[in-house]
Amino acid sequence: MLFCGFNKAMACFSITDDLNLPNPVLNASFNLLPDVNPFTDCWSATIRLRSSKNSWRLVASRTGPNPTNVSGNLSENIMASDIDLDFSVKPFGTALSQGAILVSPFSTKTNLSSITSGTLIVSGVNKSGSSCSSSNANYYKLTKNICLFRDFVFNIGEYNGEVTYLLVAP
Repeated sequence: MLFCGFNKAMACFSITDDLNLPNPVLNASFNLLPDVNPFTDCWSATIRLRSSKNSWRLVASRTGPNPTNVSGNLSENIMASDIDLDFSVKPFGTALSQGAILVSPFSTKTNLSSITSGTLIVSGVNKSGSSCSSSNANYYKLTKNICLFRDFVFNIGEYNGEVTYLLVAP
């Protein structure tokens, strides 16, 4: 997932299958700085998906969170399983409501460790419209909320990682 920092407001992205031929990729890096006080940090992001193909899919791969400048017991580092994900997908414009379907386990709250290399997130069974132009008002919007529940057991320091989204429209 390459968008601005993981702990900042996320902007909308359009992944289209004509601007980034043959398969568009979106990378997003994240950076976490846990505190000693227990609290929850959540961030949200939106990706606009457009395809002129009836069959398409959105896959993701993840690296991290990798600890940097962290000292202490390795078992107390932040792990991918400590970061919750909550995805939703909605159609806009004339995109059909069941044209994009979240794939389990992403149809319910899960965690970042569910994303490994080439993990299927959304299955597209209908095109969003005849044009994939980023100015086209027909698209599927994938929204995700990402939450880290901080606790005193986490080692303080910096954690970095990346999630890469790939829109495949054969």
